[in-house]
Amino acid sequence: MHGKNKTICIAGKNLCAIETLSFVLKKFKNNKILALPNKSDNCKDSWQKSFKKFAIRKKVPITSLKKLYKIENLYLFSLEYEEILKVNYFKSNKLFNFHFSLLPKYRGCHTNFYQLLNGEKKTGVTLHEIDNGIDTGKIIDYVTFPIQMNTTAYENYVKLLKKSVFLFKKNINRILKNNYPKKKQNLKLGNYFSRKSINYNKLIKFKKITNNIQTHNKIRALIFQPFQLPMIHKKKIKRSIFKNNKIKLLYL
Repeated sequence: MHGKNKTICIAGKNLCAIETLSFVLKKFKNNKILALPNKSDNCKDSWQKSFKKFAIRKKVPITSLKKLYKIENLYLFSLEYEEILKVNYFKSNKLFNFHFSLLPKYRGCHTNFYQLLNGEKKTGVTLHEIDNGIDTGKIIDYVTFPIQMNTTAYENYVKLLKKSVFLFKKNINRILKNNYPKKKQNLKLGNYFSRKSINYNKLIKFKKITNNIQTHNKIRALIFQPFQLPMIHKKKIKRSIFKNNKIKLLYL
């Protein structure tokens, strides 16, 4: 396989980081391979398995940003890595991110929530170079899939995780060969959301339910059972079904 004598670092969390690291260990084992878990990774499995725990079990060295800054032949792949990377600190410019939207739309945070809230008919994962902006780098590739009418935020997130792994496997060879297309984003066609743009604790409590598509979209955008479920009259909503212009709620 291509990529010999290069340092490959997988940065991030959850299934996407674990499966891409597993793939690299099988297909690119002649290279130096590193793992960069999020600081919040406490090495314990929860609703998602711990990336840090997996890397340690596979005897992959756990690295830090400070160490990565010094590596010239570095290829870093960010899959749900939580820190903003300062590209000027790196000796390498081979830094890539898998973003959970179809860029340039929905740059930044809470992309899964906003796409469902706005009733998007399709979503996907974008592979792009990391630059000095937030999700503004040149686009290399993307994968799309439809969002069904009653898909919840949790269900959509699981699909995004799996599609990011598919996109990684599809592109890693040509990236390591430095032979990949890239296209500048037209940021005027997109939008950006900060980490502080949403307070889920305030959003999840409904006083009343109005039978319209906007309310349905808001409810399903908040259904993410590992963290929260929307509520009405102290009852937790596990699913919202929109049919014939009416909302049917299923409770936990």
